Amino acid sequence: MTARHALLAKDPPRPSPAEAASSHRGPSGVLTSTVCAAVTAVVMADTLAATLIVPVLQHDPVTAAVPLTQLSLLVTINLAGIAGLLVAGGRLADLLGRRGVLAAGLALFAAGGAAMTFGPSWPVLLAGRAVQGVGAALMLPSALGLLLASRSQEHRRGGAAALWSAATGCGGLLMHALGGWMLDTHGWRALYLPLTATAAALLLLLASLPRTQAVRRTRPDLLGMAALVAATTALVLLISLGGQWGWSSSAAAGAALVTAAGFALATVRARRHPASGIDASLWRCPGFGWGMATSLLYGICAFPVLAMAPLLLREMGMRPTGVGPVLAPLSAAVIAASLLTARLARRAGTSWTIYAGGYLSAAALLLLSTVPFVSPAPQAGLFLLGCGYGVLSTTATIAGTSGVPADRYALAVGALTTARMLGGAIGPAAALAYLDRFPGQVSTRYRDVLTGVIAVTLLLALAGLVRAVRTRQPAAGRLHTAAAPGGAVSTSAGATPPAPADVDTLRSALLRQRARLEAMASAAEAELASLTDPRRSHTPVWTAPSSLPTVVSPRGGPA
Repeated sequence: MTARHALLAKDPPRPSPAEAASSHRGPSGVLTSTVCAAVTAVVMADTLAATLIVPVLQHDPVTAAVPLTQLSLLVTINLAGIAGLLVAGGRLADLLGRRGVLAAGLALFAAGGAAMTFGPSWPVLLAGRAVQGVGAALMLPSALGLLLASRSQEHRRGGAAALWSAATGCGGLLMHALGGWMLDTHGWRALYLPLTATAAALLLLLASLPRTQAVRRTRPDLLGMAALVAATTALVLLISLGGQWGWSSSAAAGAALVTAAGFALATVRARRHPASGIDASLWRCPGFGWGMATSLLYGICAFPVLAMAPLLLREMGMRPTGVGPVLAPLSAAVIAASLLTARLARRAGTSWTIYAGGYLSAAALLLLSTVPFVSPAPQAGLFLLGCGYGVLSTTATIAGTSGVPADRYALAVGALTTARMLGGAIGPAAALAYLDRFPGQVSTRYRDVLTGVIAVTLLLALAGLVRAVRTRQPAAGRLHTAAAPGGAVSTSAGATPPAPADVDTLRSALLRQRARLEAMASAAEAELASLTDPRRSHTPVWTAPSSLPTVVSPRGGPA
């Protein structure tokens, strides 16, 4: 036995922080999942609450003198804050520690909710919504980063993404079911009191979660992050308010200038600093670009429906109390579909799943555009639409995070959610710009908007189909991948594959193997250095297990 083997026998390999977290299945793991899911539900409920209160703020003494066009800033400024800071929040969570960044986000969100609950003036309310947006931008990527790291290697991304999307549906369902009743009986401020209390309670629960350390001990590039935040925020404001400002106005030109200059500076800083706001290496991760594209298109086709449906129901004379229950089947279907999508994507692949979700959503939108909205048929259409949206949103997250290393989970989530938010700004802005040309005619013009949404949804489904066909290997040239003794992987040409899994799942498994091999190489270098230099103190390092996981299981799914 060599000296190195003796040293390794004396000091056995230790698991990495990510593996240690993923192997934990005790009460702390359940608590982590609960807290992270609750964070997502609270943010979704807060977003829907803002759409419910804008029409009734005209009758509130504090905001009675504020024009309706300015009241919509409560929604816009929150959206801009979330979209602008998501990528920076994800980067900070990876660099500084996800639990700490989540705590900061919850504190800011609770402070903004308190301003909305007790704010005595319009500027205070507007500032409260902006602070809530900043808090939500820190909460979302750090929470999903914690959730991804707490799951086992086999189900980490799929199960976490399913729980994430289901929690979004839960937040929407609660606000749809109870928001209108609370608005009618206790006033609009009553919507923000439970949200604020929930954020404060989650902040207290964070002390019970396992402590997380910074994955990368690198000083963040604050200048590059600030440039990216300014550029993204200005872009969202330009898309959302450009029609009100006038596309040739000085305000629109200034926003466009800030967007261009900010992205240019962020790109330059990314080339010089390893921890800038933009990480080009993410685009080399398998499936990340596909996840970004599907997230953007999903935002374009989903958010216009969510923004237009309350306007349509109110124009038809429905009170706020009745709007929520009508839309509740949509959120309930999102929950059900999200919980089933992870297994579907694992078996069929993300491309085929996007194809199925896109065509299901298009069929539901076609049903909603052809039947009277006052009949029972729209309830079935909303349920089918919720199933399609649940499949699309969950699969987009799975695709975008399946090949991302553990030290960039939060950054990847921030980028994916930013793409979704940008789509969520483009879609409603285009829909509302069209409806503004026909004041008071939402009930007669909403079918035109649905036609445009159907076109975008079919485009997303077609992209999934094309990608599924292009990445599918010919039957005669496929490689049969099998596990050899000791965890090795052998291939043979012409054999029948275990299952028609999508290529990106195979790439993800290979990427995990490469990460383990790189860790073993780093551990070997550290051990060799400690043996050849007696003056250096031996620092235990972790190594991957000697038997690597197989790429393909006997049933054909990823290892």
